[in-house]
Amino acid sequence: MRVSGETPIRKRLEIASHGRMKTYDGTTVSELTKLGFSMDELYRFVAPRRTLARRIANGEPLTVNENDGALRVVRVMELAVQVFGDPERARRWLRKPNRGMAGVVPLDLLESESGAVLVEQALHQIDHGIYI
Repeated sequence: MRVSGETPIRKRLEIASHGRMKTYDGTTVSELTKLGFSMDELYRFVAPRRTLARRIANGEPLTVNENDGALRVVRVMELAVQVFGDPERARRWLRKPNRGMAGVVPLDLLESESGAVLVEQALHQIDHGIYI
């Protein structure tokens, strides 16, 4: 099936992922707090306070960019838990200044995809026993 450029990106993502890509809306985005993220952090990484509050109140779907932010924090947290073997240790590592990243707190980098890649690289190094 060929999907034209006129098909909305959300629909193209659904088709390409065969429906396996997680999408969040106002009723499910607060589930991210179960991973250890505060609502203030979700406002930073997913959508501003008023926008996210409106999505939650109205059960609205997140935009593609907002959903990308939610998927990014889930992806990094899942990798951190895998590397450290414990959700609490993963949360502590994400919130502590990291020597290998010049003292930057890994969580502070999750506002962008490029920052998330740096955090993931650091986690892969730890997983392979490469400590900087």
